[in-house]
Formats: sequence, structure tokens, C-alpha cells
Amino acid sequence: MLIDPSEFIGTEGITHLCTGGESPMLKTHEDAVHRFFEDKLLGEEGRRRLEVVSAGCKEKVGRLFGVPADDIGFLTSTSEGINLLVYALDWKPGDNVVVADVEFPSDVLPWTLLKDRGVELRIVENTNWRTDLEDLDQAIDENTRVVNVSHVSYFTGQRLPLPELSDIVHRKNALLCLDVTHSAGVVPVEAQYADFVVSSCYKWLMAVHGVGIFYWNRERVPELNPPFVGWHTPAYLPDWKDPSAYIPREDASRFTPGNETWIGVYILDNALDCLLGIGIDRIEEHVLRLSTRVWDGLADMGWEVITPKEEAERAGNVCFTAADVDAVTHALEDRNVLIFGAYGGVGRARVSTHFFNNDHDVDRFLEVMREIPVTRPASAPGRDFSKAAGVAEN
Repeated sequence: MLIDPSEFIGTEGITHLCTGGESPMLKTHEDAVHRFFEDKLLGEEGRRRLEVVSAGCKEKVGRLFGVPADDIGFLTSTSEGINLLVYALDWKPGDNVVVADVEFPSDVLPWTLLKDRGVELRIVENTNWRTDLEDLDQAIDENTRVVNVSHVSYFTGQRLPLPELSDIVHRKNALLCLDVTHSAGVVPVEAQYADFVVSSCYKWLMAVHGVGIFYWNRERVPELNPPFVGWHTPAYLPDWKDPSAYIPREDASRFTPGNETWIGVYILDNALDCLLGIGIDRIEEHVLRLSTRVWDGLADMGWEVITPKEEAERAGNVCFTAADVDAVTHALEDRNVLIFGAYGGVGRARVSTHFFNNDHDVDRFLEVMREIPVTRPASAPGRDFSKAAGVAEN
């Protein structure tokens, strides 16, 4: 392990393998929250401190992504980031958006709002649970405005190669919107290959709900005006003599119309200190070793593992199918082993290993799984999002 499990709240006696759904909370987050409470009461000095923490947190996200801090903005969620693009980009009839069928609803449903404006949504189907770059390439044409895919699929655990993906999208003059919710914090994210990057923060980034990351590649897309505005949008507060006149901020904070979720930013800032202190390369090496053990163990028992075997094509998630996912997750829960199967209606379960997990956690998971009869899904899952759309964000 790269950190002692005792550094987390309430993990005693629990085998936690569900970071892909919800991560445990660092005990030091309590200190971060207390610092926020103390800073908040200090009036103007308190506001200055909030802004200092936010600026430092954006610098850390920039280090994590390998991009300038000024290109980072904080929103409330991945869904807000995608919807921002739906309303910020200039659309015309005949345009299209390309997504994959194994994407989370946050990366699919917002684009359906463009149907009445004559914009087509093209859904690329998986092949044996893989999103093939050639299939994406075939779906993109001269009318494609945006390709919206995940770096790591929430559903299958497949990791896409960013340089190759970027080349395919940009060769055809489309924009690449990349969801890194299941890669940020566990494997390297080379954000500069995308035009926009969105991420939730309550999973692999070890933070909380209510704060999301939005990266705007200003070098590639220099002109992008905020579709939603508020007091925080302008570079300077408007003069009372002309309160409707304003100039947007130059950096990505122009897309945050009001106050950031300050308490969430404090927690994210603390989480990034932990992740960057250990190092993403070390975390990736550790996680891939553990997830290989999970992959091999499930395959040896006869479960259908839908995550790619090759290390370069996966991250911390290992996903498998079952006829009754709820029965599998409940059997594990009864033995204090936690995985994520909230998408039981579509026949897929997900095992997530992160930097706080160790070989004992994998051993315990596999021990319990050996007691569960192998079951096959009645039909191939992954095409109907109607049952998954109501569950927690990504």
C-alpha cells in the first residue's frame, strides 16, 4: 500500500474496493473543513483566504493535468461542464456530436438538447465491450463539432490512448471533450491533448460532491464565451453607473458565474496534497498491479471480465458481468467487502483498487467471490441507459 488505511475515516474492518463509485474520506479532510470554517468568519480577509486556497488548488490540478492553472475552472459537476459546452458553442443545423454507447449519461444526455436545433447525436457501439478508435474515426466527418468520450470508461474500465484519440479528432477539425472522472488521481492525464476536460472529484481524486473540474484549452479554442453569467464572470465588477457592462475574465474562472463551492475546494486541495505527494506514477504502478490480480482472479473463476487485460488500456476499475449483480454485491457486503454494482439493472459490477488498497484487500475479495456461483447475464448490457440514468453522478 502507499498509505496506511488508518489515515481514512471508518475503514476499520472494511475491504473498500468501490472508489469508482464513492471514495473513503481522509481524516485530514476534517482539518481542511475546520480551516474553511475558521477562514469564512474573517470577513474580507476570510474571502481573500478562500481565493488563495482556490488559486493554489487550481495550480495543483494544473500540475496533475500538465496544463496552466489559469486554464482550470471549478464547477459543481461533470454534468455542468458538459451542459456548459452545449450552450457555449455556436451550433448550426447539420452539425453532429459523437459519443460512445458505454458512456455515463452525463456525457450523452446533455447533447440530446440540441436535437431541436438540427444537431445529430451519433452513438458509436462497442465491439466486444471495447470502444474502437477506428469506429470513432468512421463516425466523425466534416460536420462533427464535438467528440465527447471518457479517458476511462465508467462501464467497461477501458482506457483510451490520448495522443491517438486526439489525432483522430483533430485531423477532422472536431473538438475533443474528455471526461477524466475515472482516470484523474489514479493514472496520468495529459489534458493538453483535449480541447475541454471535465471531471468529478469525489471518486479517484478523493474529494467530495459539489465541486467539479473544467479545463479549457485556451490555446486550441481561444474564443469561448460563458453561456451563463453572474457576479463572478466579469474581470471587474461593473460600475454602478453602468451595471450591465462587463468584460469576462480571461481565464477559465469566467465559466463559474457565482461563488465556487468553497468547502469542496478546501477538501479537494487537501486531497491533491496527498495524491501529488505520493505521485501519480507511483499510484498508477501500484493500482495496475492490484487490478491485474483482480482481473486474473475473476477470469480464472470463470466470470466474464469486460475490462481490457492490457495494462495500458485500463486504470483502477475492473468490470465484470453477472445475471444478478445485486446478489453478488450483497454477498460481498455481508462479508464487509464493498464493490460498486449500482447499475445492477444493466448487468455489470465494478471493482476499484486505489492507492490505499493492498494485496490483502484483493485476497479478501477473491476469497468471497470463490463462494459465489458464477452467473451469466441473460443479455448483453450497456445499450440502455434508462435504468442507470437515475443513479449517482458518474
